[in-house]
Amino acid sequence: QEFSRYTHQIAMGIERLKTSQTRLCELAIGGTAVGTGINTPKGFGKFVAKTLNELTQLPFIDAPNKFEALATHDTMVELSGALNTLAVSLVKIANDIRLLGSGPRCGIGELVLPENEPGSSIMP
Repeated sequence: QEFSRYTHQIAMGIERLKTSQTRLCELAIGGTAVGTGINTPKGFGKFVAKTLNELTQLPFIDAPNKFEALATHDTMVELSGALNTLAVSLVKIANDIRLLGSGPRCGIGELVLPENEPGSSIMP
């Protein structure tokens, strides 16, 4: 039961990253300085996105709203939050495993981790 929670936490963290990743591929190119696109050739943003797709094999798209894409950093904040959430989840999982494996005298000792190799961490 406990390990199913860990796998779900990690899966949700990965899902948050994937959601952010799709918005990171929106390009504001062709929006000029403020997002109006004035004096930019028609279809320029789509052309650049398509060219970058071919060169990088990444799913770049022309941003649907150039004003928003140029003026805000919401997607970067969203990605930062998703990375932070995943990092906190991984630290919690590591601490739980450490606590469950503590013992045998003063710890919980519910989890016995196999030794990787004989010897100590200082002198393997």
